[in-house]
Amino acid sequence: MTLLKQARKINRSLYLFIFLVACSSPGTYDISYSWSPVEINPDVRGSESIEAIIVPYRARLDSIMDEVIGYATHDLTTEGQYESTLGTFVTKLSKEQSATSFKKEVDVAIMNHHGGLRAPINEGPITLGDVFELMPFENEMVLLEITGDDLTELIKFIGQSGRSMIWPVSFHVSGTTLLNIRVDGKEVVSDKIYMISTSDYLANGGSGFSMLKPLNRVDVPPVKLRDMIVQEIREQTARGDSIRTDIANFITVSEP
Repeated sequence: MTLLKQARKINRSLYLFIFLVACSSPGTYDISYSWSPVEINPDVRGSESIEAIIVPYRARLDSIMDEVIGYATHDLTTEGQYESTLGTFVTKLSKEQSATSFKKEVDVAIMNHHGGLRAPINEGPITLGDVFELMPFENEMVLLEITGDDLTELIKFIGQSGRSMIWPVSFHVSGTTLLNIRVDGKEVVSDKIYMISTSDYLANGGSGFSMLKPLNRVDVPPVKLRDMIVQEIREQTARGDSIRTDIANFITVSEP
């Protein structure tokens, strides 16, 4: 077993223990404690009493998380300033899965791929646990309406910050200036109402996206981004396809 797999199993056990403690019967307790620093090294041994509590649940949890739901032909990572293989994969599926789940025409999707996606999808079998490592948050997808003028300003913010991806949008970066902005290959129409798919975290102003907070939210049923990722992988696998993503090179950069 690799060190990464061992670490993931330890994390799952820790989450499970916290869950069990949180779900214990409520009551009133006298709290007192003391502490001292403990060096984490190979000599540290697990608690037998805690292990006895966790073991029956861990087997069930591992059987769920170890389910293989797809296969990646190459590593998907967040490497890249404006575009990345993992960012492209998740942002693109966010747009397509949102359109299917909510039965709406979605124009663009936004994903914070530097910070929002917490683990790569490595080449080889993809397990359900891998998706939980990738997206450990309970973020739900949100649909927002935005005018063309405001969308242009949003794209400029993304282009200048370089922290997030927006799909399928292309532009040229020259210093702090964005040129040739296109949405799906077309110029942005200033008075048109566009539909954005994004996470509730960004929609609530996270990662500096305060301009999204006042936008009109479309009433849609709650669907987690993580569930959309799982659904996309399962659908591609059912079609006999492996998971692969190439960077589209929608964003070009030159010196001013």
